[in-house]
Amino acid sequence: MNNLLRKIGLDEKMARNFWAIIIVAFGGAIIYGLPYFRYDYYDAYLEVYNLTDTQMGVFGSILGVFGMISYLFGGIVSDRFSTRTILTVSLIGTGLGGFVHLLPLNFTALVCLYAFWGVSSLFAFWPCCIKAVRILSGSGDQGKAFGFFEGGRGIGAGLMATGAVFAFKIGAGQMDDQVAGMRYAIIFYSVLTILMGVLVFFTVKEEKMEKSDRVTFKGIGELLRMPAVWIIGFVTFCNYVFTLSMYYFTPYLTEILGATVTFAAALAASKRWFSLLGNVGGGIVTDKVGTGRMLLISFIVMAVGTVGMLLLPQNSGSIMIFTVLFVIVYIFYNVNYAMTWAMMDEGAIPERLSGSAAGLISTIGYLPEIFCSLLAGIMIDQNPGWEGYRNYFGFVTAMLVIGAVLVMIWIKYLNKKKKEEAK
Repeated sequence: MNNLLRKIGLDEKMARNFWAIIIVAFGGAIIYGLPYFRYDYYDAYLEVYNLTDTQMGVFGSILGVFGMISYLFGGIVSDRFSTRTILTVSLIGTGLGGFVHLLPLNFTALVCLYAFWGVSSLFAFWPCCIKAVRILSGSGDQGKAFGFFEGGRGIGAGLMATGAVFAFKIGAGQMDDQVAGMRYAIIFYSVLTILMGVLVFFTVKEEKMEKSDRVTFKGIGELLRMPAVWIIGFVTFCNYVFTLSMYYFTPYLTEILGATVTFAAALAASKRWFSLLGNVGGGIVTDKVGTGRMLLISFIVMAVGTVGMLLLPQNSGSIMIFTVLFVIVYIFYNVNYAMTWAMMDEGAIPERLSGSAAGLISTIGYLPEIFCSLLAGIMIDQNPGWEGYRNYFGFVTAMLVIGAVLVMIWIKYLNKKKKEEAK
């Protein structure tokens, strides 16, 4: 297997640790199934739990607030403690929260549950994933490493979401009992997340991960003085606005274009299979043409595609064209999402500070979690129908344009840095 991986262009270090990266990637997909599955079943979730769009947005804000606090300190924790233990505890804890979701929870109880998931799935887990991928791959393979990592996450998410659709359909049965369908989906996500935690514990070798020196406050100060950290953080911010906004294409498809809930959920599940093309293909191309150039192309395609979907006629005849545009945008989004983390190596962020850097970048980059879902919910509630979606997706498009400008700043920054080093 190593020989095959070397033939497709991976260096010895990454070829040796390839499966460890894939396992971490699967864990990085499955842990977010429970905190975010409500978007794949948006209309059913509203009905089952008697919620408004604004209340649904509150859950996203709760995740965002706890996530921001978690990322800030979780990155430091990931550089000081066992990566395998953090990954395992995070997965099992999140899965156990899923079983709590099966109880008859009111809105307040659901807010508490999402707050718990904000810590269990976001605290040190994500910085640990980024740190692991950097350590397990060579400097010349960062694009491919994060491409395979995000591609693996896409496959893992695709398998998980497809399984959840079947679980929902089995639970709903012939009588279309959405309450039972939701319970089956929650049980599926919960069991799968716990099992993934057990798999990570027994397969991810500790010695492969724990190579970075323990971070100090001096190291944090070093990161804060690096322009690369701030630029990557704000590029991630713009990209994450789109990440959260993708979930609203599902209700747009059902409410505005007239697609069925089953079709929309199936598209939400199947779209993840296209991530492999964007992640891996984009990673291979990026290692040849440069991160900045690839990111710039992706931001432009995402902005144009979003406007195109919004301008389609508001009837069922637009469903297929919408689906094609959505898949194209999703492929380039996955190029973007993976390559943002490859910027860390290109910006010369020290490997020993990978977890802390990922934590700081995530604190900035994932701030949209606090307000995006709430903003979308308010806009849609106050302006029902196409107008509400038009206003929100207009905001999303503006953020994508800002992202493209930030990438151009990044390219200029790297060119200036190269000239200074050449002197």
